[in-house]
Amino acid sequence: MAKSEDIDLYSPLPPDAIARKLKAVMDDPMTTATARVYGSGSQYDMTLRYARRNVQNPMAPTLEAAMEPQGEGTRITGTLGLTRSGRLFPFVWHGFLSLFVIVGVTVASSVPEALLFGVIFAGIPLLMMVIGALAFRAGGAKDDEDRREIIRFLSRELDARPAA
Repeated sequence: MAKSEDIDLYSPLPPDAIARKLKAVMDDPMTTATARVYGSGSQYDMTLRYARRNVQNPMAPTLEAAMEPQGEGTRITGTLGLTRSGRLFPFVWHGFLSLFVIVGVTVASSVPEALLFGVIFAGIPLLMMVIGALAFRAGGAKDDEDRREIIRFLSRELDARPAA
């Protein structure tokens, strides 16, 4: 899982123009696109994510940014990375399943007649933890590409550049 990075961009467009442009882009269904940036926003903030068709990844990097007028344009500041829930979920997942592993091991070691029960009670959550770890790793395999696509989108659609 990649860390969140701070984003500080400047667009020559005013905030209300950015909001209208984002709405127009998001309203376009882009039925032929295999992947696209989507999200929501107003003249004060925006939330964007890069999504692939027929692939659900709630752990994908997300841009959460605030917009404020600066001169003739807009300063866009925020973070690009996993959301708070995306960062916490793997810990909650493994923590919850660890409880079952602990109970299973405790039962298997303290009650001789319940060895099979304890092994199964601990083994299935242990397997789920391994599968979860593999799924989290596979879901993050394209994080860098997703981040680049979000930045390209901002550059292309809003003419956003790093703030000076």
